Amino acid sequence: MWIMPNSPRPVKDLQAILSEFEKANPDIHVEITSIDWGAALTKLTTAAISGQGPDITQLGTTWVGVISATNALSDLSKKVPDLGGKEAFLPASWTTTGLAGSHKVTAIPWFVDARALYYRTDVFKKLNLTESDIATWDKFEKTLKKIKDARLKINDMPIKALGVPGKNDWNVLHNLTPWIWAWGGSLLNTNNTASAFQQDPSKNGVKFFVGLAQKGYIPSSCLELNTAQVAAEFNEGKYAMYFDTPAQVKLLSTPYEKGGAAGSIAAQNYGVALYPAGPKGRFTFIGGSNLSVFRTSKHQAEAWRVIQYLTSKEAQLKYADATGFLPARQDAFKDKSFTSNKKRAKFVEAVKYGKAYPCVSAWGPIEPIMMRHIGIIWDHAAGVYGKYDPKIVDEAFLKASKEVDILLSEK
Repeated sequence: MWIMPNSPRPVKDLQAILSEFEKANPDIHVEITSIDWGAALTKLTTAAISGQGPDITQLGTTWVGVISATNALSDLSKKVPDLGGKEAFLPASWTTTGLAGSHKVTAIPWFVDARALYYRTDVFKKLNLTESDIATWDKFEKTLKKIKDARLKINDMPIKALGVPGKNDWNVLHNLTPWIWAWGGSLLNTNNTASAFQQDPSKNGVKFFVGLAQKGYIPSSCLELNTAQVAAEFNEGKYAMYFDTPAQVKLLSTPYEKGGAAGSIAAQNYGVALYPAGPKGRFTFIGGSNLSVFRTSKHQAEAWRVIQYLTSKEAQLKYADATGFLPARQDAFKDKSFTSNKKRAKFVEAVKYGKAYPCVSAWGPIEPIMMRHIGIIWDHAAGVYGKYDPKIVDEAFLKASKEVDILLSEK
């Protein structure tokens, strides 16, 4: 089984979860190999083309299309009832289980990556703010202005309104899509044959979000950072708000000596809220990873038994605890580990507004194209080229759409 570094001890953490399964199934032993995220897609593509892959592999949800298109993965469609049917999983995650329009299931949801808004409760208290003050785009922007104008200092740390990473982040596209969708925009057209992000709704969503930097709510220095760096600065007390995954909840409850940030300023004074609702609703990006079986595997039945176990409620909860990610199974959210924890429960609510990228074979190269052009937009927002002009969004997205349309026409 190939996996990626989903936790601090990726192999040992998964081995611990599989230990009970292996005791109950002495005919099966799972040999786990961890592959760095940066090299994983190349290695998986090579394995798919050569036929020299593992029995089971983890696939990032945005990779399912490109690997499925090689015809290297087993069709698991007839086995889905063994898991409780597709209804057992989060709807947004299920859209990533196979090539759009193929009617084949080649990847079973394993865990979910979602995002929500982290905010400083002490800052909100000082300014008489509540979660309702960040419930919509209009209220969110007014709250940012109120925090900026207040020029608060807590423990001698000046509080900036919002922390957002720019072009140097690995989540460049993920960070923008909730704002695109909330204005009614799309990334591709309805049948996934052409780009749609160059249309006004998509561009308006980006202009609103990037415009927050131009208005001074996001420090220009922040736009040079990645999510991990912004998270560290939030924990240290620099920002009143920022967006991140549920893994941050785990980090803020883990002691320093174990690699966490439980002793930080933010750990004692934070809450989690949903993304603000835009003109066309509220959305959050849904990613994560799925599990697939290579067609060349000589252990098809055994591989499926492993997947059945890893997608069971018990194993899902254990892995969520080890990694900080969310389960893909809906019944896992009824466990007290979510219902009794207000911060984790907020992510359960957030995934109801979840949306994933189109599962198409060209998505692998599409995302880097968009990230490159979005990076140019962030550079302009940071003042690299002088005063920011929203027209750069129109220019960048038009150029990106032409490149994406060429890719889609070749598929």
